[in-house]
Amino acid sequence: MRIDRVRGTLGSFWAQYWLRSYQKSWLRFDVLAGLTVAAIAIPESLGYAVIVGLPPETGLYCAVLPAIVFAFIGSTRRLVVGADSATAAMVAAGASAIAIQGDSNHVAAIGALGLLTAVVLLVMSIARLGFLANLISRPVLVGMLGGIGISLMITKASVMLGYSTSGSMSHRLYATFTHLYETNLWTAAVSILAVVLMLGLSTFVPRAPAALISLTVATGVTTLIGAEAHGIEVVGAVPAGLPGFSLPLVSLGEFTLLVPAALAISLVILAQSAPVAKFYARQHQEEHDENLDLLGFSLANAASAVTGGFAVNGSPPRSAAADGVGGSTPVVNLVMAATIAVVLIGFTGLFDYIPEGVLAGIVFAVGLGLIRTEELKQIYRQRRSEFTVAMVALIAVGFIGVQIGVFVAVTVSLVDRLRRQYHPVDQVLLDEDQIDPIVAARLGVTHVDGAIVYRFGGPILFENADWFAERVRELLKQAMTPVTLFVVDCRAVDDIDFTASGVLEDLCLDVSSQGVHFVLTEVSPEVQELLTEYDLSRHLHFTADIEIAFAQFGPGGPQS
Repeated sequence: MRIDRVRGTLGSFWAQYWLRSYQKSWLRFDVLAGLTVAAIAIPESLGYAVIVGLPPETGLYCAVLPAIVFAFIGSTRRLVVGADSATAAMVAAGASAIAIQGDSNHVAAIGALGLLTAVVLLVMSIARLGFLANLISRPVLVGMLGGIGISLMITKASVMLGYSTSGSMSHRLYATFTHLYETNLWTAAVSILAVVLMLGLSTFVPRAPAALISLTVATGVTTLIGAEAHGIEVVGAVPAGLPGFSLPLVSLGEFTLLVPAALAISLVILAQSAPVAKFYARQHQEEHDENLDLLGFSLANAASAVTGGFAVNGSPPRSAAADGVGGSTPVVNLVMAATIAVVLIGFTGLFDYIPEGVLAGIVFAVGLGLIRTEELKQIYRQRRSEFTVAMVALIAVGFIGVQIGVFVAVTVSLVDRLRRQYHPVDQVLLDEDQIDPIVAARLGVTHVDGAIVYRFGGPILFENADWFAERVRELLKQAMTPVTLFVVDCRAVDDIDFTASGVLEDLCLDVSSQGVHFVLTEVSPEVQELLTEYDLSRHLHFTADIEIAFAQFGPGGPQS
């Protein structure tokens, strides 16, 4: 079975291999898109490396070999791969399980976490678990991203003011406000300038490389006024050259401690990348295989780990930027990787004067952008219960911590799903007090006694079977006249599990003892087969529709 799955994945890879059908007319747009996303990725990646606690150049490493690997393995044609704000924050939190920033084994911890994430993604790909992306609802994903944005803002706020904080998010937030007296006004000024430029350009010139322009302008201002003379901390020398290869080594016990973080990172990679890939595949009528993408992300993360980088993900804003200028194939990733490689080889001297506060400001602005206020407002207007779920996810991730918060968010998503499945929408279509107009028209009646028609809006499973039975008994008990026919409209019932079959058998026996015909209508062949296997057909009546149910078992004929 596993071998067949691997063969299926490789077969899908070959079937969708984009290079076989590449057209020269695409190249100009792909090159332009690659240069555009490189301009966006360079300053952002420098900032994400600082989040993780690694030297700035490691953020650039994430967009070289990993992007090349994904370009040749992943199925999606338009997803741009590299360091990402969400996964960077999670890497920082996950690596802290075995090493704090500054420790000698911190770099090894991050590399080991990258390799473990690659293993998890590989297992998910072979097991074809791409569908797991659908288990995280959109409100939960919006809340998770908003929480990550808040954690980035809290983490970088003090750096923008010229000092640093550590500890939990709540401790960092408290320390930021209680140490305001340490603020370096010059650092704060150039950092705020970067934030204002980022937000302004993103709002009014959305296609402009906001991060690059902000970095350039703020660094230029800092150079003019003299960073050292005003106590502004700068990044300093960035080593030139492409990354080397090394295998991060940690003990088996430490490796085990990283498992929860690797699972959380893998889930976020899937949850954030799959919807973007699906969106562009539908928009451009292209094929897409999320399980093949998981394989691509697995190998890309392994490549990042052995070349000094950290977890990589699909970037929604960079993918949107590439699509906006006409990029249409993985050549965009190749051009971006080549551009960044050239910068690493010959132009790292440009980074010598970048203020740390400016990088923090860029990350702060990215974090602010992750809080989808308009989408949260829409969820609040349209579905209050799901807005509550989104806010639980946001608060958990933002203030408890990214790693724990992600698991809280996923748990909340599943609990909310079970809650709605436990009480699916149901409706009484006909009884002595009410009658649905459509049912009335079908039966040709305006009133009926002794019968109830009830619609159940979902599968009958272990979590809602008792509730279904209670609803049936309650309706029979509330009837003013004796009921001889109870019809269940089952057009929305696509499954009945083993536990529910037992509950249904007890209900049938109870109802039959009261002299009531219990009839299921609009039952699919699959569900009928299940009920036969459960040996329930001897307790139940099946009819094709409501009219036949009334013709065969109706209480003395409907009254018109």
